[in-house]
Amino acid sequence: MIWLSKEPERINEIPELEGEPELKDFIQAINGPGQDFETFRCAHSTKEDEKGTTRSMYVAIIFRNRQWAEVPDPYLIVSRNIVMSAAHSDLFPDGAIPFELRLRNHWLKEERVYAYTADIQFYIQAPDEAQMREELARQTAFLQKILVHP
Repeated sequence: MIWLSKEPERINEIPELEGEPELKDFIQAINGPGQDFETFRCAHSTKEDEKGTTRSMYVAIIFRNRQWAEVPDPYLIVSRNIVMSAAHSDLFPDGAIPFELRLRNHWLKEERVYAYTADIQFYIQAPDEAQMREELARQTAFLQKILVHP
């Protein structure tokens, strides 16, 4: 495990981020100093077929304040903020919300506490790789505005 909120210089050691500038920028911002969250894990896959390019990925976030992470309620507020921001944005047509938030409970061995994480799921379909990347950049920038405080 690489704890990016404590060792941000190690971001290049994460194999899932190789060749993934949008995901890397997003994760770097979340783990920046003075933020409410840090990342817990991430994964992605890309499939290409006759319909185009499909990207599936998630980034798990956890509250740095572990008391907030011990119960699901604060994550429900985050989920509401994402939904309300998407609903009031003109970035997502027809009221579509392109994100899914899944809560998972984990035993944090080093901290000796149970805590929740929120997996933020992305599903993107595009005619080609370039358009998929463009949409991924748009979605991660949108979420970054919600999750990262200046």
